[in-house]
Amino acid sequence: MEYNIPKISETDFLAVGELITRRYGIRMPAEKKIMFQSRLHSRLRELNIESYDEYCQFVLNPQNTERELRTMINFISTNKTEFFRESEHFLLLRSEILPDLFDRAITSQGLVRCWSAGCSSGQEAFSMAMELEEFKREYKGVFDYNILGTDVSAKVLDVATKGIYPFSQSTQIPENYLLNYVLKSKDTQKPRIKIIKPIRSKVVFNYGNLMDTEYQFDNTFELIFLRNTLIYFSRKDQMNILRNVLSHLNEGGYLFIGHSESLINFDFPIRTIAPSLYQKY
Repeated sequence: MEYNIPKISETDFLAVGELITRRYGIRMPAEKKIMFQSRLHSRLRELNIESYDEYCQFVLNPQNTERELRTMINFISTNKTEFFRESEHFLLLRSEILPDLFDRAITSQGLVRCWSAGCSSGQEAFSMAMELEEFKREYKGVFDYNILGTDVSAKVLDVATKGIYPFSQSTQIPENYLLNYVLKSKDTQKPRIKIIKPIRSKVVFNYGNLMDTEYQFDNTFELIFLRNTLIYFSRKDQMNILRNVLSHLNEGGYLFIGHSESLINFDFPIRTIAPSLYQKY
């Protein structure tokens, strides 16, 4: 039997949209209504709910709100990512930043701590890990690293934790890294790649909402990737997020943002090192 996608009223869309914006900072303008309907209609079917009016009542019930928002975000969040995205950043990481962190890390047990904020399905965090592991192989001094990846979507975090991706994504990974850090499946019908266990063991993935007033960890970092994430937030939310993120960046540590993002006219204790790369002072 054909299933008709229910329509959401302007009133209900505004009510749920305001809730999403308040909790996750994701803006829900009117042009997103069709996307919202099409992505969430399968969730209505899971709940055996026939209309958005009924669904909105369900979501706005305080007993359901937090749990359902955590589920809803799996359907509506944007999770565009790829291995070694914005490759210029990784060239800078290799040629300038890691040598500097290596020199300074010797005085703190040689450990460089990294955070991939808004990590999506993990490709960025694993790209960082491959770069750091390659550096560790080349430099024989005291050097080690760990990486925290956080995101609001449990669905993409599950993918990241497994470290398994379509074979087509292997083209984004440098050839020598493919040889050293990636396994290829023998399944010709559904070819996939898997990040090797020694690299996966360096990365921990956890739920993390950048809109929280306090983050659910006390870690501080030498390197933070906050790339292609700020563009989804209002300027006020960007200010609060940057303030919180920078409170977890050690003095002398580095912050990457996306090439399409800018921190012009933001007053924070950071200096520009290169386009979309900053150092805390």
